Amino acid sequence: MTYNNLAVVQFKRAGKIYHFAVQERMLLLVGDMVVVDTDRGLSLAKVVRLIYKKDRERKIKPVIRKATAGDLKEGRISADEAQAFVQKKITQLELNMKVLQVEVQFSGNKIVVYFSAPGRVDFRKLVKEIAAGLKLRVELKQVGPRNETKLLGGLGVCGREYCCSSFLRDFLPVSTRMAKNQNLALNPGKVSGGCGRLLCCLKYENETYTALRRELPEKGARVEIISNSLKGTVSKVDLLNEMLMVESENNEYLHVAAQDVKVLQPSGRASKSEKPDDDQSWGEDLDLQDLL
Repeated sequence: MTYNNLAVVQFKRAGKIYHFAVQERMLLLVGDMVVVDTDRGLSLAKVVRLIYKKDRERKIKPVIRKATAGDLKEGRISADEAQAFVQKKITQLELNMKVLQVEVQFSGNKIVVYFSAPGRVDFRKLVKEIAAGLKLRVELKQVGPRNETKLLGGLGVCGREYCCSSFLRDFLPVSTRMAKNQNLALNPGKVSGGCGRLLCCLKYENETYTALRRELPEKGARVEIISNSLKGTVSKVDLLNEMLMVESENNEYLHVAAQDVKVLQPSGRASKSEKPDDDQSWGEDLDLQDLL
């Protein structure tokens, strides 16, 4: 069966996106809530984009229907009620774990509990008590610091909402080399996000900084100022403004534009772009399992 119209949907804000076929005569708009069939059963999803693919046959599940008012109503138990019950049982069992979020499946017969803990937790008894108390199937998932921050949300040092909880669907590989590339001090309080890992936004401008470093002389390079033929050594580089501080042979410090100097002798330091990017972040969390 050939589907030309595809709905790109997400199951949670800033979550991974999936493609479903839009059946004939089904009118969808961006922002609509739809019911789709997943391996976990029927689920609610939000349309974030619509795509038209001409004459491209794909084996892809179709959108079941647009969500009705009944679909959008909470079932016999809300996520908040379920979370309160789960937290109560954790306290009673004295388990060292923190509930981050509880999802009630669309069918209403299963909940998924996301939690964090400093180590492995034996939650078999907890699952039995939750299932017996709520009369629902229960699935528990332990997540690491980055996914914990994504689930909880918050404000970053920039004053804006965390990238991961607002729009970033996948975590980017970030390394301390990127912070060094931007001349940032490796102070954990300055270059770490709410999760305690390196800021995801270090990745955004890394390509620009890397390109500028290839074009500009590095600290320690011998240069000549074209306008007055003064020679000196680069003592500081302002990458974004493309300005240099040059220490002349008579110990004067001059601010000059990078385009106004001629490199006589490179610094001799290996280019950062040639160095292996081996200063990794504190490791990556396991992603939340896909809904499909």
